Amino acid sequence: MCQRESNDNFKEKLKYCFGRTIAYLKIARVEWIVIFGVLILDLLSKFLVAKLMDEYQSVQLIPNFLYFTFVYNDAAAFGSSFGLEKLIGTVGVRVVFLIITAVALCFFFVFLYKFKRGHILAKLSLALIIAGALGNFWDRLFIGRVRDFVEIVYFGLDLPLLGRSFAIFNIADVALTVGVIIFAVYFIFKYKPGKSDFVGPVLPSKSETEQEQPQSDAAEGESGNDG
Repeated sequence: MCQRESNDNFKEKLKYCFGRTIAYLKIARVEWIVIFGVLILDLLSKFLVAKLMDEYQSVQLIPNFLYFTFVYNDAAAFGSSFGLEKLIGTVGVRVVFLIITAVALCFFFVFLYKFKRGHILAKLSLALIIAGALGNFWDRLFIGRVRDFVEIVYFGLDLPLLGRSFAIFNIADVALTVGVIIFAVYFIFKYKPGKSDFVGPVLPSKSETEQEQPQSDAAEGESGNDG
């Protein structure tokens, strides 16, 4: 008897979780399309470059401007490790970035779910940041280093403090950067303090309110009958 009740409770919980997941995906399908689309594009581009090019090999796409130069990166986005490799070594830098990225991803996923009815710019920025973080996290976790290949050259000029080219990067880095820029645009031009949009609780939808109202009325009726 107890076993049957336990199985029934498990099925009800599973059904509830599945229903909530489907309902969430209907609301958040755009951001998840962005996450999977960017992540697949990033990993596929890295795979093809690693298969077709040797390390440090460079292919010219636009003379004196755009090149594909394949390198492995032990640092953060755009080759920066903030001097940590001198203190804790390459392996230490990898572990630190893995931990930081994992914690950040947890927070971003929570934000993406919690504010699922927020402004499209806020959700799009989070989706791009998550996709970019996941792309480089995958490389650090399974390869040990990040695969970079996009190089922008300053038209043959050697600029002060900048050198001859920008740091070599990948599609994940682009997604992270664009995500941060979009969020800044949203926060400056669209965010309104006190409004339940990106920061703050998510208000229930009209359908959810209508579903909860009969239950509330029924509960009040039972309470009145008991009195």
